[in-house]
Amino acid sequence: MTEPTRPHRERFVLLDGIRGIAAIFIVQRHAPEIFGKALPSSYLGVDLFFALSGFVLAHAYGQALRDGAITPAGFMRARILRLYLLYGMALALMIAYYLTAHEIGREIAMGELAIGIVTGILFIPSPITLSFNAALFLVHPAWSLFNELVANLAYALKGARAGVKPILAVIGISAAVLIIAGIEFGRLHAGFRWNEMYAGLARVFFSFSAGVLIYRFRPKTTVLRPWVSLACLAVVIAVLAAPTPKDLKAFFDIPVVFFVWPALLYVASGSIPSARVATVSNVLGTASYALYVLHTPLMDWFELIWGLATDRPIGLAIGCLLVIAMVALSWWLTVAVDQPLQKRLKHLIRRPQPAFP
Repeated sequence: MTEPTRPHRERFVLLDGIRGIAAIFIVQRHAPEIFGKALPSSYLGVDLFFALSGFVLAHAYGQALRDGAITPAGFMRARILRLYLLYGMALALMIAYYLTAHEIGREIAMGELAIGIVTGILFIPSPITLSFNAALFLVHPAWSLFNELVANLAYALKGARAGVKPILAVIGISAAVLIIAGIEFGRLHAGFRWNEMYAGLARVFFSFSAGVLIYRFRPKTTVLRPWVSLACLAVVIAVLAAPTPKDLKAFFDIPVVFFVWPALLYVASGSIPSARVATVSNVLGTASYALYVLHTPLMDWFELIWGLATDRPIGLAIGCLLVIAMVALSWWLTVAVDQPLQKRLKHLIRRPQPAFP
């Protein structure tokens, strides 16, 4: 079955499922006490997030930015509003967690915590690496959200109106920087500390720009291909779970980011999944952002209150149940809390203000 025209507000359901699977792999990466050693390639899910974001934002805002229907400031306000509500919830949970941990005797540098709170509220990196979580944000995944906002700003100011050649130039420069980062760090798992910041920016600008470009040249019709949709999901799982040797990580990571993720995005954007896969993809996609930004505080609180099982069979069973619970909670928070609040805040922002003499 084909669709001769693509509605402007069409939702790419299969891309939602891909994003949700990538988010689950990130959760696995940050729960070694439950799942054991992190899967060696799971961090490449972040690069997939960036590519998906470029594609989806080009679909949702590209024409409006080119036509002037939305200003760069309006676009950035929408992006910050979209990210900040759930991020703010995660930040509040992390602040409460570290204060509680300090009260029960865990070693928390309170001066660093104060810095992390201020910079966290401002949604900017801490000027120092926080010793108690070895990161620049109290909410660890926020490093990628901050980098994405930098790319969003560049897209709003120039990227939406840029031709193919300037976008290719950004992709080429970012690719060169990623190769340098791969040589320096031995892999592309970098960007969340100050000495790695250049790698994080290269990761987001390469993949985000690739997503924007793929949207421009995407398939113009979508086709019901259940087996292709399942193959796309299988590729995501296979890549993120790939047991690559440590010495060969860069030789695996770079081709995945340069070629596999863009090809996957192109194919998936033209494929319609079966009704069953679409339902699962819709749930995972709806939950994905909340799951990504909230999973570290939720697991920290779970560990503080109940402890984490280290026995392998018990740990895996608890981990699977915990992931299912977090997906369900993330979906509910998105549908019942985040989306209604976003609509309310957008209405307040757009409401005309009274004139004062």
